Amino acid sequence: MAFFELDKVSYTYSGRAEPAVADITLSLAKGELAAITGLNGSGKSTLTRLMLGLLKPQSGRLSLEGKPISSYSLAAVGEKIGYVLQNPNQMLFNTSVFNEVAFGLRWKGIKDSELKERCYHYLDLFNLWSLRDQFPFNLSEGQKQMVAISAVLALNPSCLILDEPTKSIDSYRKDILVEVLAAVNTLGTGVIVVSHDRPFVEALGGREIKMVRGKVVDDEA
Repeated sequence: MAFFELDKVSYTYSGRAEPAVADITLSLAKGELAAITGLNGSGKSTLTRLMLGLLKPQSGRLSLEGKPISSYSLAAVGEKIGYVLQNPNQMLFNTSVFNEVAFGLRWKGIKDSELKERCYHYLDLFNLWSLRDQFPFNLSEGQKQMVAISAVLALNPSCLILDEPTKSIDSYRKDILVEVLAAVNTLGTGVIVVSHDRPFVEALGGREIKMVRGKVVDDEA
């Protein structure tokens, strides 16, 4: 059974003549590593918002683990899928880097030594542990992005969707991100990256789904 199944899915924003996503049929397996690529405005981010249930298909069917996406609450989708926005400032809201990662873990009931261990593990992956007491908005844009990714990874989602994750990070952290995503994917977490960063997509490997003007024009394993 596919993790995501899209059958002739379309979506047009209000006031627009052309659909942002047009008649897309697509299947993504659980644990799959894939990149959705294309120029700005090609429909990449709209497609992922549909997959997250943030937008509802205006035609066609979209299912998550065999059930219509509309049958899930956003909280239920969030239990399965971790989503990292391309602008980390929209995700950060705590008083310290540590608390950004700890927030979701506390909400899930994780406490004490396990909570600290998970926070340490994911912040240390990106060399951020030494900044754990810093106010997140005092960090560089690249560091903020890594904190946001750490917070989502710490929750161990079944699938991780990242929207333009390399937009603000340098080549050093980009290399680290490739290694981390490859490692979590090896452990069974699905990884879907929305990106027009060619070197990053090639380094990540896996399947590439190319979009042009709302349509999938190529799908390469």
